[in-house]
Amino acid sequence: MDSRPKGFKVMVISRAEEPTHELAVAPSRPAGRRPRARRVAIAAAATAAAGLGWAASDGVFDHVSLLDHRVAAGCEAAGGALLVAAWWNSERRWLTRTLPILMLSVAALVGLVALGLRVTGTVTDAYPSSFALWVWGGFVALAGCPLLLRRPRAGPATRALAWRRAAAVVAVPATVAGAFMLIDQQYGIWPQIGDVLGHSGALDAQQAHNLITNGTAPGATPPSQGVIAALDAPATKSHFNHRPGVVFLPPAYFGPDRASLPVLVMLVGSPGTPINWLKSGHGQSTDDAYAAEHHGRAPVLVVVDQNGSATGDTECVDSPKGGNAETYMTVDVPAFITGTLHLDHNPSGWGIVGFSEGGTCALDLVLGHPDIYRHAADFGGDARPNLGNPAHTLGTLFGGNLAAQQAHDPARLLSTRKYPGVTLWFGAGTDDTRGITVGEQLSAAATRAGVVNHRFVDAGGHNWQFASAGLARVLPPLCDEMATSGLSPAPSHHNRA
Repeated sequence: MDSRPKGFKVMVISRAEEPTHELAVAPSRPAGRRPRARRVAIAAAATAAAGLGWAASDGVFDHVSLLDHRVAAGCEAAGGALLVAAWWNSERRWLTRTLPILMLSVAALVGLVALGLRVTGTVTDAYPSSFALWVWGGFVALAGCPLLLRRPRAGPATRALAWRRAAAVVAVPATVAGAFMLIDQQYGIWPQIGDVLGHSGALDAQQAHNLITNGTAPGATPPSQGVIAALDAPATKSHFNHRPGVVFLPPAYFGPDRASLPVLVMLVGSPGTPINWLKSGHGQSTDDAYAAEHHGRAPVLVVVDQNGSATGDTECVDSPKGGNAETYMTVDVPAFITGTLHLDHNPSGWGIVGFSEGGTCALDLVLGHPDIYRHAADFGGDARPNLGNPAHTLGTLFGGNLAAQQAHDPARLLSTRKYPGVTLWFGAGTDDTRGITVGEQLSAAATRAGVVNHRFVDAGGHNWQFASAGLARVLPPLCDEMATSGLSPAPSHHNRA
């Protein structure tokens, strides 16, 4: 007998009718917490980065060379390989759309930057086309990294995606470092890591003043080698807006014959920073080597800024737009040398050494002001003050005044004035064809004018590698000329138009 209440129906569901698939449920994890391995990796990376940063700031890597081409090429090759590994993906959309758009967009950006630098006159010198490839590699690594990091993690390719992300991250410093070193090696601006970090080893202003006053290094011990001091020529008369300069004081500066030491004013080109002459141009080591062979006597190197910024280009002319750079070089700098450094003003023992635009300045200032400076070493300079375009040069440097421009033309000055006691050096690298041609022309003009001059061509290009070799070659005979050229009477000074 059925005892179930009437009016009720019982539905029996067999197990065969239940869902047959099972869901794999991952163990729950508190929201916002990363896996332990990832946290450890991030902490280790942060600690390593902090440690490297501290070591770099403390000078541990100061003497690591940046001019080793094998290291630079290796970094760039590793960065390229990492980019290929990061970009390797079987997804059709990534390969046919996203990646090509990324690469073309970065190429367009690099082209626009290069065009902007050229149009604005920030960079006027020619540079290798390979620069575009190195810069593109760094930019594309930077731009592509966020795209890979933001892609979803799902499906069986999760582990492969993690490796591609890691490759994308590491590719950024590899390609940027490789590009930086390859470009740096073209010009030799930063020979070592310490130069990039600004670790010049210079005494600060207070230490320098104490050193000059007391005649000894900190600790009351006379230095056996030259000393870099952070002393700057103030723009008292010119009010020229400039960057701080430095001086290099040879050992004899701290002896009784300080006042009679010769002086070389050192001018870098554009782009550049004043300290480049002591580090990139090896002015410090070259002057020290000369002093070691001459009982501590060597020229005092006064490194000043004639441009006002890393990319400024005054051509050492008083101009309506660039400021009173010429007045700074011919009034303020000499006053600093005699007043602060306590050196006698002797035009026969004073000269200017310049590289690139600094070389143009050196020649023009000596020919325009032989009563102040009487020796010029022009390494790779132009034939005359030049901003790349004749009309732009005339308007920007001389305010449209043709007479003022002609008063700064070395060829014209050599053909219209006499220069007893003046000596000139013209140098260029074997790969600097324009510099070689300019040197030949100016040397010929100087010879016709009866001015003692020398011309040479050394290995290298329009870079600091050549400039440093040129200084080492020129310094000994130039010092001889500075010691003997005083036998000739000083020419009278004529103010320029």
